[in-house]
This record gives sequence, structure tokens and C-alpha cells, in this order.
Amino acid sequence: MEIVQASEVTTSMTVTLERTAVSDAELWAAWRFWMLVAAAVIVVAAALLVTIWLTARSIAAHAGRAIVALEAIRDNTRAIWGLQTTNEMAEELRATVRDIESKATALAEALQGHTAAGGRR
Repeated sequence: MEIVQASEVTTSMTVTLERTAVSDAELWAAWRFWMLVAAAVIVVAAALLVTIWLTARSIAAHAGRAIVALEAIRDNTRAIWGLQTTNEMAEELRATVRDIESKATALAEALQGHTAAGGRR
């Protein structure tokens, strides 16, 4: 076994380009191959576009149904907002009734005090 020193090994990185003749059959075969590749790319792109289009239509349909549902929810919850108004009016009515009650009680006490003092009308 012989050991070669690294300084004796030479590496070349040059590439020589030579033209080779291509027959008509090889040229047509290459053309057909690349046409098939292009057709496959076009078919895949068209399939993706159709898928995107169908998905967009589906999203639009779902959005329409969601809008209808939201309108129904809004219509069904209007009573809740009306209940808030009713509660506010009930609070005002209760305050008014309490005010009337306190004034009526004061008036009744004043009349009782006047009657007890012997006053007549």
C-alpha cells in the first residue's frame, strides 16, 4: 500500500462544456415532457382556484345565515331592553308612592293631633 502525500494530489474544478447534438425525436420528447409539466401546473392551479372560489361561496352563505340569526337574536332580546325600561319606571313609581305615603302619614298625624287637641271644623 502506497501513501500519497497531499502535496502531490491535484484537483481541477474546470468544466468543459461541449455541445451535443439532439435529434428531433429527443427534442420533441423534451417538449412533450415540459408541456405535460406545464399542463399539470395549470390543472393544479385551476383546482386550487376552484377550491378557493367554492370556499368563498360557502363563507358567504354562512355569513348570510349568521346575519339572519343575529337579527333574530336582536328581535328576541328587545324585550329584555324593554324590561330595563320597565324596571326604571317601576323604581320611579315606587319612589313616588313612598313620597305620597310619607306625606299622607304626616297629614294623618297632623289631623289626629288636631282632633286630639279638640279642634273642629
